[in-house]
Amino acid sequence: MSGLPGRWNRVVGALSGWRPGVYLFVAVTCVYFASMSREVPWGDARPIYDVAESMVHGEGIAVPNRWPSDAPPGRGGRFYAPQPWLPSLLHLPGAALRNVLWYLHPGPEVAHLLAAFACHVAGTLLGGLVAWLFFRLCRRHGASPRVAGFAAILLAVGTIVWVYARYPFSEIAQIACFTGFFLELSQLLQRLDRRAALATGVWAGLLLNTKYIYALSLPGALLLVVLVHRKDLRSLGRTLLSAGLGFLPGLLMVLLYNFLRFGSVTNTGYSKLGDVMVENVLVGAWGFLFSPGKSIFLYSPPLLLAVLGLRGFWRSHRWSVLAMLATVAPVLLFYCRSPSWPGDFAWGPRYAVFAVPVLLLPAIAFLSAARRPGRWLAVALLVVGLCVQLLGNAFYWDHFIRIGLDVRSRWLGLPNRSASLTADKGGFCEGCFEDSYPTVWLGPFQPILGHLWLIRHVPFGHDWKRASQDAPWRRHTRLNIDAKETYERARVDHWLYETDKYRSEGWIVLLLLLGAGGGAGVLFVRRTREADRPSSR
Repeated sequence: MSGLPGRWNRVVGALSGWRPGVYLFVAVTCVYFASMSREVPWGDARPIYDVAESMVHGEGIAVPNRWPSDAPPGRGGRFYAPQPWLPSLLHLPGAALRNVLWYLHPGPEVAHLLAAFACHVAGTLLGGLVAWLFFRLCRRHGASPRVAGFAAILLAVGTIVWVYARYPFSEIAQIACFTGFFLELSQLLQRLDRRAALATGVWAGLLLNTKYIYALSLPGALLLVVLVHRKDLRSLGRTLLSAGLGFLPGLLMVLLYNFLRFGSVTNTGYSKLGDVMVENVLVGAWGFLFSPGKSIFLYSPPLLLAVLGLRGFWRSHRWSVLAMLATVAPVLLFYCRSPSWPGDFAWGPRYAVFAVPVLLLPAIAFLSAARRPGRWLAVALLVVGLCVQLLGNAFYWDHFIRIGLDVRSRWLGLPNRSASLTADKGGFCEGCFEDSYPTVWLGPFQPILGHLWLIRHVPFGHDWKRASQDAPWRRHTRLNIDAKETYERARVDHWLYETDKYRSEGWIVLLLLLGAGGGAGVLFVRRTREADRPSSR
């Protein structure tokens, strides 16, 4: 019993060390819930969520709608989601909660609100998890609590992560799993540790179950661990065995889901990609970095701080930089070969968002050494990033993309798709050059500017005639283009607009969420400042 007080103190100390992260999670989750989308699943998100709905209703894993339109049937002649299982499983609590709420309060006036709420529960919670994981990642790389806290705020409200946490696509699950995987991998690179190895394997298995493309990240990670610890082969072997045991459940989950859908453990449901991987790698890379419509820096301005801090970060954390190259580069290089490298229809470069937290990590070197001008720059980029995310959250991205395509056709003409990569499938290809070039490469159709234009008109009920007068393309043409039909489909994307009958209650919930988020945020900032004081070290 004499050892109990010491153990108790260690437990209390460990719990107190978790408090800032818990406050951060609560703050970000409340803000994300307060800004929740009103849209139900569309496009690639629809089959992902349909799987969860089918499972909740006891109908298995088949989906009622064929997606994509040329998807082959699976077992029993039924259709299945082509995406891995984990994103669908993460939607199970939301889908079940919807059924419970519908049972307690049925009625057409709340049907759409409940449907929208249910499909956004997982993404919102995962967004809070990403902020917490990134805070831990920064601390593990030597950032002070204050610097790590500011970096986590940069990530949560200043980068594209916020937008993708609002939609039931699989991207937010990819972001969370990749960040968790890199967090444990960085620990494993520092020292051989079975717990870290087991956790790395578990995160790797989860990551693979968000999208199969992340199999490309695993060989480089394994090679780095072997290179770093090659002098201790016995301990290395035991550690890699632990990592393999952690990875095994995720691998079995992939094989099981393939078998349940298509009757074969090796059939993933994806069609062959070799025929369409035709883009020049340099073009795709240039697009990811510098294209006027899809540059990752435009949609996540705080990443500029990572560029400024990369040199200092390299000096102190060389193996982590190499791990970034080994795990991020293979995936991005693969996508650079695709003509649909941006992942359209999407907000920003959808195929690059998985790496945003990891790519932001070198910013801690800049923030740690920054004097007043550098701090003002960081605050300025936070403000700019916040404005970009607010514009991205204001409308579901399809609205301006469709307006842009409509205006393109009436102004620049319809593209000749007779010999396109999808000519044998009906011609239109939302990710191919013929139909994606306006919002990727042309300034007049820049989506951020497009949303800025929409926010000046749609919330105020302005008609097309008035809105078109200052449309972004009017700087380049005097044509009176009629895109009334696509413009009138645009609507503000916030759940409060679905509470017409319960508007007062909606405002109360919104204020409570913002109050709880603000209170948790204040506690988070206070804790990080206290931890930075010399007396607390």
